[in-house]
Amino acid sequence: MDTPTAAGRYRIDSLLGSGGFASVWLGHDPDLDSPVAVKILAGHWTLRTDVRDRFVQEARLLRRADSHRLVQVFDIGELSDGRPYFVMTYADRGTLGERLAGGPLPPADALRTAREIIRGVQELHDLGVVHRDLKPSNVLLRSAPGGGERLMIADLGIARTEDHLSSLTLPAGSPGYMAPEQTQVDGAPDRRADVYGLGALTHHLLTGRPPAVPARPPGDTTPAIPPGVDAAVLRALEPDRERRWASAADFGDALDRAATATRAAARSPRARTRGRRPVLLAGAVAAAVVATAAFLGYTRWGDDGAASDGQDKWLRAGSDIPGEYRDLIVRAGTWCEMPGLSPALIAAMLKTESGFDPDLSDPSKDEYGIARWTPRVLVFWQPGGLDNPEPKPAQITPELSIPAMGRFLCYWGKDLKNVPGDPALNLAATYRSSSKTVVKAGGVPARFKPYTEQVRRHLDDYRPR
Repeated sequence: MDTPTAAGRYRIDSLLGSGGFASVWLGHDPDLDSPVAVKILAGHWTLRTDVRDRFVQEARLLRRADSHRLVQVFDIGELSDGRPYFVMTYADRGTLGERLAGGPLPPADALRTAREIIRGVQELHDLGVVHRDLKPSNVLLRSAPGGGERLMIADLGIARTEDHLSSLTLPAGSPGYMAPEQTQVDGAPDRRADVYGLGALTHHLLTGRPPAVPARPPGDTTPAIPPGVDAAVLRALEPDRERRWASAADFGDALDRAATATRAAARSPRARTRGRRPVLLAGAVAAAVVATAAFLGYTRWGDDGAASDGQDKWLRAGSDIPGEYRDLIVRAGTWCEMPGLSPALIAAMLKTESGFDPDLSDPSKDEYGIARWTPRVLVFWQPGGLDNPEPKPAQITPELSIPAMGRFLCYWGKDLKNVPGDPALNLAATYRSSSKTVVKAGGVPARFKPYTEQVRRHLDDYRPR
């Protein structure tokens, strides 16, 4: 398809971003003399009626919401080549993901941001819509009059109305932010899946990174975060959805209560020092006041307050694992708690599969990228699962393929519970064959032992010492 120059009355100026499903362009509305964003369905999906319907449904959901906390849709149409498009708010300050690339926000700012996102999600839920893909890159930033800033939730491409959630659902979402039930075929995620996503977003805002599995309190990274906030976030991140907050509003209210209690404590600095060890008690009160002040934004974090990446805890420092992939490897290797699964195993498998070559291409085996994925298999384990199109070889980037390894191994690894042998090597053999093959063989099948032996050697090299 040719690069569009216009969509209806809207001039198209430049590409803002693209994926396998659609592209977003910076446009200009000549009648209102203002910038707009134009989302256009990818050409290879134009003839797929189901995909077109879902694209139009996204526009209709956003239009129906008509909220300043969501991207607003102004117009919809079709290009001359048949591709549908819709016109929406232009976010001139980028995404929350880009903002967080510089590290966590100061705690008070992080909580204000989280509350605004929570209110937007609750508005979606009030309309009976579950987003299912809450993450920093799907929160847009737009300048507001007077120098302010407005947050807007975007990308309802895999959102579903609650009246359709009871039908068959396939794995959908983004690693690090999706609830456990979203990794399962027919996990039937409901609005509590979005509560989990909000918990993960809040954790990222406070600490600079998405939560590990199992989740740890944000206060473990930054003592300035009060216990009440830790408790609220951890409840949102409960693996069992029955134990999570029942709604986004409940989660937001809990964060408000924690912040209110902290402000009340900050306004009452009196300390009673009667009894034993008055000096220690006074010191504890002083420390609490300092922590409270930092939380409320009276002090700001400097470089020393940024979250450390903690990668050396999982991967040996000084090894040949490329630095740009370490975070992805840690996320994949901690995707779930499973015997044998670790970041060191993911790194060892990548070394064996491709030597960490992100551009590997083996058309004879239909395998591509750093993890040697076959596109027709990867489509099940990519963010959004079958709700998104099968990736083309050029789209199989490390950012897509490495987290998918964690999702794959966590799903099929449960079949290996009673299989004898090294759990890590059984997982590696499953990646190269299937869990059924490994179970049937009672461990690593003979034909895959040369592969798992290479994995074992690299695993020894990459485990931290």
